[in-house]
Amino acid sequence: MYLLWLATTIARSGPPHLNSGPLRPTGFVGAVWLVWYNTKAWAVTIGAAASFAMLAASPVHLGVLLGVSFTVGAVVSLSLWCLAGLLLARLLKTDGQWRVLNITLGLLLAVPIVQMWFE
Repeated sequence: MYLLWLATTIARSGPPHLNSGPLRPTGFVGAVWLVWYNTKAWAVTIGAAASFAMLAASPVHLGVLLGVSFTVGAVVSLSLWCLAGLLLARLLKTDGQWRVLNITLGLLLAVPIVQMWFE
């Protein structure tokens, strides 16, 4: 249900506020809260540790291996998302273009979820 709510929120959202001023960065306490509160990250970390435990001789070695792997993956992934965001910000000029993109992204999120329910 959360993902469907997220899909409708995305589909109904307008263009980003590209001309607004800089936002205040997240503080230290907020960043720590985000890290500890991110249940998806905990699930991925536990799953990866269980799946790849045999690759490491010790828990410290496994932690380093997973930390380096996740860091490389995050740098590549976030760089691609930032590049895509910059390209979209330059290509999409009108509110209508952003509306079409948001509806498309919302549908791309919702359709697989609804399909899973009916299989």
